[in-house]
Amino acid sequence: MRSRFFFIVIACVVSMLVLNNIMFYWTTKDRLVGNVEQQSLMAAGNLRNAIDRYRTSVRYVEDMIGQQLRIAAIAAKDRLDPKAANVTNDELAEISRELGISHITLLQRQGDDIVGVRSSDPKEIGLSTKKWGFWFTAFQEMLAGREVTIPEGQKLPNYWSGPIAHADSDPAKIDKWGYYYDGTTDYIINPYVEDIQIKQYDALAGPDVILNKMIEDNPSLLEMTGFNYNTFGKPLKVSKSQSGDYYVSLLNNPIPFGTYSYSDRESDIANVRAAIETDKSITKVSVIGGHKVIKSFIPVQAGTSNPEEQYPYVIGVVFDYDSLERMLNDQARSLINRVLVLTFVSLVVLAIVFHLIKRNKDEAIRFTQEAYIDEVNDMFTTIRGQRHDFLNHVQTIQSFLQMKKYDDLHRYTGELMGEIRQVNDIIQIGHPAVAAIVQSKVVTAMDKKIDFRHEFAPIGNLNLGITSVDIVIIIGNLVDNAFDEVVKLPVAERVVELKCWHQAGHLLISVRNPGPVIPNEEKAKLFIPGYSTKPSGDHSGLGLAITKKRVDAYKGSITVQSDELHGTVFTVSMPLQRFVKSS
Repeated sequence: MRSRFFFIVIACVVSMLVLNNIMFYWTTKDRLVGNVEQQSLMAAGNLRNAIDRYRTSVRYVEDMIGQQLRIAAIAAKDRLDPKAANVTNDELAEISRELGISHITLLQRQGDDIVGVRSSDPKEIGLSTKKWGFWFTAFQEMLAGREVTIPEGQKLPNYWSGPIAHADSDPAKIDKWGYYYDGTTDYIINPYVEDIQIKQYDALAGPDVILNKMIEDNPSLLEMTGFNYNTFGKPLKVSKSQSGDYYVSLLNNPIPFGTYSYSDRESDIANVRAAIETDKSITKVSVIGGHKVIKSFIPVQAGTSNPEEQYPYVIGVVFDYDSLERMLNDQARSLINRVLVLTFVSLVVLAIVFHLIKRNKDEAIRFTQEAYIDEVNDMFTTIRGQRHDFLNHVQTIQSFLQMKKYDDLHRYTGELMGEIRQVNDIIQIGHPAVAAIVQSKVVTAMDKKIDFRHEFAPIGNLNLGITSVDIVIIIGNLVDNAFDEVVKLPVAERVVELKCWHQAGHLLISVRNPGPVIPNEEKAKLFIPGYSTKPSGDHSGLGLAITKKRVDAYKGSITVQSDELHGTVFTVSMPLQRFVKSS
């Protein structure tokens, strides 16, 4: 009876462990798939914010170019005869070179059309504008002596500048045009430049740069795609220029950013339309070219601030489902091995108990009772320990997935069969978070006419004991504090420098700005909550206090140096948990 009882106990224990592990396997699988969807939403959100900041910056740069073109137009007017018939094309070419612009065209009304009559670019001569839509409307208003009233473009006194677009005389070029007319000439002065500055900015901080960095940092993230809701899945809208060339305008590009390699076209068209029309994200599991993937479609509705460049679009995110299944299968094999080991140990214990019972019946009865209680307690303790350990492993795997640390995840799962050891959570500062705060400060600096310089040593391969939220708070408060100081200075002296590097096991962040020297007796007060050197009511005096509290939480330090030669420098030093070598 007792042997049967012990067998039943062991069978129950093993069955409970097997069922427990199976349940956790499937629960973990569903949770990880859900986490992939959340990661898609987060990645799309980060990309959308980056695109919004990029567009804001591009509009700022484009407006500056527009203002420069107006200045060039006024300078050209002062040197040109007021009658177009008396102006030569060579004269326009010479003025263009001297002003540092691409070309100048003179537009004049001819019948019901407005035509290029003189130009430093031969392709612009005789070019009709009658079919240019709102551009032609703007020209008509200018020649009528009215200010331009259409919502599109940049409007200044006697001046209008249209959005960046393909040149009708040469669609291979994307130019920025300006148009000036003050009534003293019989023509509109049209200086324009090839959009080199915008292209350079796009190559440094455009959407493709940002999403490629996200894909590089996350091996399971296969692709990100921008779908133009207005044109994707519809016949391609091809325009014909007056030069006879065919082109697709910027607003009609069906894939405005990213790549589209993982194509399931019919399904993708339906999902893009459904995402925008329901304003809800859609996630599907698909097999494309024999590759199982998770595809998410996140809608971004059209804005209203710039109607000529806003359109609804969908961010498509493709994750590798096969890698998720491989990880789960490895985990299942690990769990099976653990169950087999525990079963073997349980059988060995049972055999020892029976052997002792046979040696002395009376003693065996007493011993069996005690051993039974001890062994059952030990067994349940083992079960609880296995359950606890399993939960820790699952939570660690989930954390590694959320932090995109797939190399560490691979090593961790390989070590589950080896010696069990406790590992501290590794929190990585993601490059997108740091890039996002720096990008936002670049835009702020542009608005405030501040020369904002930033320099970062490579930190992507370091594991830091600092959350992305905290490092953003630290950098943001220090840079904002520096901005507040330099805006008091003349524009030429408004310089703020941000540096971040690692040295001797520490992460260091410094922010420097010129300005008045801070007395030594005042330095200690800077970190007191509510204390501020700025006028009362302008600031809460909490920024530096919050920064110091965050730094102290990581056993770091923050110092301030101030002198006439170097200005004011805040330096933060925080210890790194450990270094990780590049793979």
